[in-house]
Amino acid sequence: YDVSLTVTDAFGSSSQSYTDFIHYTDSVSLITNTNNFVQDFENNNFPPTAWELESPSFSWLSTVVDFGIDCLPTTATYVNHYWIEYPGEEAYLISNKVSLGNGVSAQNWLTYDYAYSGYASGYDDGLRIDISTDCGSTWDSIYGAIGPDLQTVPYEASAWSPTCGSWASDSINLSAWGLNGDTIMVRFVAINDYGNHFYLDNVNINGQNIIIGLDDEIKDFNTSIYPNPTKELFNIRTDANELEVEISNLMGEIIVTTTIRNGLQKINLSNQAKGIYLVKIRNGHNTEQRKIIVQ
Repeated sequence: YDVSLTVTDAFGSSSQSYTDFIHYTDSVSLITNTNNFVQDFENNNFPPTAWELESPSFSWLSTVVDFGIDCLPTTATYVNHYWIEYPGEEAYLISNKVSLGNGVSAQNWLTYDYAYSGYASGYDDGLRIDISTDCGSTWDSIYGAIGPDLQTVPYEASAWSPTCGSWASDSINLSAWGLNGDTIMVRFVAINDYGNHFYLDNVNINGQNIIIGLDDEIKDFNTSIYPNPTKELFNIRTDANELEVEISNLMGEIIVTTTIRNGLQKINLSNQAKGIYLVKIRNGHNTEQRKIIVQ
């Protein structure tokens, strides 16, 4: 961006202009069958480039521990719940944007390593993982655990750090949440209850069975789903002569099957619970999966 500065006072005005003074890069990580998103926190910068920290009272920090998931020294991020007493308050660690792969059989997986001991019963720190598809304006929770459900080792009554074997790994199928083809941000939420340190490392997103150029393949049937989110009713409009529609919940249970032949159909989900539903649309050999949010 070019920048101009003008200064004016009682003696006159003076201006200066600078060409290409501001340089901006939108850091989006693209997920393909061979290109994964990897954040191991080993870089000297914390938070990592294009990541964000948000917290009014406490925050995620960077530290070197003697034992990582492979029992070797590693740099990890952690939250100092042991010395912080703000029960119920949250600290956010937010990733840069990640563009997930698409395709009928595509799978995008979020994996991470973590370690937590807890302090004692009743001091139940928590972890929640949120996803945003609108650059952080709104967030949906896809995982949460507190206290004993989060522990990887028994309680420790002093400030704790991981030892060999105290780490665990977890994985979340982002495709099961209808996120294929979306550009997302991941928010790791540490929830304080004055317990003990929580450690996080090796955040990865990897893709399988991704079809490059899928958007070009489905242009034969321009289709709109609206409004989305919806209270209970939504419309599917298409220019295809015939469009097969299958709607399922996140458990994989099919709740609606229909065929659109007149270009427009209204679908009622008033008898379904609030949440995310997957809409699979098929025209000939072309298939696409989208999501609809019922509020």
